[in-house]
Amino acid sequence: MLHHPIDSPQWIKSNKDYPEFGEEARNLKIALSTNRMNPHGIQSNSHNTWPLILVIYNLPPWLCMKHKYMMWSMLISRPKQPANDIDEYLAPLIEDLKQMWDTSVEVYDG
Repeated sequence: MLHHPIDSPQWIKSNKDYPEFGEEARNLKIALSTNRMNPHGIQSNSHNTWPLILVIYNLPPWLCMKHKYMMWSMLISRPKQPANDIDEYLAPLIEDLKQMWDTSVEVYDG
């Protein structure tokens, strides 16, 4: 039974493939979650809004799904679902995450 992401096969595989990453307590494992919502409550409206939320999975089970540990990274607003075009929206987020990683490595390396 899956109680926390740490129990998942993907988590176990990532720890096996990248043992150094899992050993460093400051490294974060995050998940990106999205789902369509209709902010206006009008069912006949063809407009869609897609919030993208980052969830920190390194936290204990009683904390990782709490609202204060979730980050609303962006809001995609368009007539249809992003589908394969979601890469265009994720590119700035990925660049920001890479920049944070590079900055943290520089600070850590001194």
